[in-house]
This record gives sequence, structure tokens and C-alpha cells, in this order.
Amino acid sequence: MSASKDERPPGSFEDLSPEERIKATLASSPSNDSRFYNLFMKHCGLVDVKALGPGRSVVTFSIKADPYYSNFSGNLHGGMQSAMFDICTSIAVQSMGKKDFWINGGVSRTLNVSYVRPAPEGIDMLMECEVLHMGRTLALLQGRLKRASDGALISTCEHNKAAVQSKPGFKL
Repeated sequence: MSASKDERPPGSFEDLSPEERIKATLASSPSNDSRFYNLFMKHCGLVDVKALGPGRSVVTFSIKADPYYSNFSGNLHGGMQSAMFDICTSIAVQSMGKKDFWINGGVSRTLNVSYVRPAPEGIDMLMECEVLHMGRTLALLQGRLKRASDGALISTCEHNKAAVQSKPGFKL
């Protein structure tokens, strides 16, 4: 017997806790997949997930400023920081997971990054990704990249996303 459109099979992604959703998302790509997302995730780990209420959460990641992502001055490239924010805030959206939407992280509408100080290659960093608001089709996210050693702010972002339905066969 199949579940109706409004019923989910037990154990579906939407039934998982926010932390379980993040872990399932991080584990969803095969290790031999050479997409940028997978290359970056080798330097990124989950630290904490805090649910703040309906449609709100903060997800913290640890990230190493790998030389591969640095510019000629030996600092984490600004474009890489933008990509990191895009990936990590999108994963934070998945912590909230709403039926039929947001399971795939949605698509970016705007991503604004402000750079405060350089991130020398090799340092350990923390990225806090906060879901400020999440509706049925639009979400507002904020990210903060900090030095792990002292919490000094490296860069911030504001990310607006739109929900899209997943392509046929998409599963986490």
C-alpha cells in the first residue's frame, strides 16, 4: 500500500531531527563524486545544530582554510568564502526541511558577502549559518565566518533563497 500525498512513509527525511537531516545531507554524496561541493566538504565538518523554533535554526561548521582555496597573498579567496556561505547556508535550510520544499536546499536569489579581515591559509575557522526566516517558498539566511582560535569575524553574508521542487528521483 502506498502512502497518500499528505502522508509520509515512516523514517522519511522530514521526520528526522534537524541534526539528523544535516548529517544525512552531508552523507548523501558518493565519495568518488568530483563536484565542487564534495571537494569543499572534505575540509568542512558539522559542529552543532540548534533549533531556535519554527522555521529558525543555527548550524555551525568547522572549516580549514586549505591552501587550495587561497589567493596569491596566502589568504582564503573571497570567491571561495562566497561559495562556502552558499553551500553551508543551503545545508542549514535543509535542517528545517518542509514537505515537498526545501529538502534540496533551494536556489539562491541573492548572496551578499562582506569581508572584514583576511583568513590566512591553514587556520581553523567556524561558520555559523542562521536561518532567520523560512516560509513556504522564500528563506532569509545569515552567515558568519570566524577564526576558531579567538572568534574574530572574517566575513558575513546575507543569503536569500527560493524553494524549488526537487528533480524527479532526488532523495537524501
